[in-house]
Amino acid sequence: MEDFPYFLYDPILFPPHARNRTLRPYLATNPDLLVKSANTSQSLMLDVKKVMDTIATSKPFSNRLMTAAQASQKNVVIDMIRKIGIKNEPDITYNPDGIRFDFYPKAGEENCHIIVSLKWREA
Repeated sequence: MEDFPYFLYDPILFPPHARNRTLRPYLATNPDLLVKSANTSQSLMLDVKKVMDTIATSKPFSNRLMTAAQASQKNVVIDMIRKIGIKNEPDITYNPDGIRFDFYPKAGEENCHIIVSLKWREA
């Protein structure tokens, strides 16, 4: 039987200290905050859905929103979004290329947030 032309393991790629490493134990898991974050994000998602449905199904609304944003009428933009009937008012930023909604839960529940960025102009 001939010798193998290749090493079965390369001592340079797999040095002895890397093979014998002891793994540190993981911390005990407690999913309470994860579950709370998921529940909070579900209520945020309902607000996101309301805003996206309104923008997607109403061209007149979308046109007024774009016009107000491009004219830097932030109060008008905020009022339009508020009148949709959402519980968590998003932080709204916009530029000539699009609009961004940052949905945060009410005060005291800052364990998640949802960002939606929409384009209205090709770059």
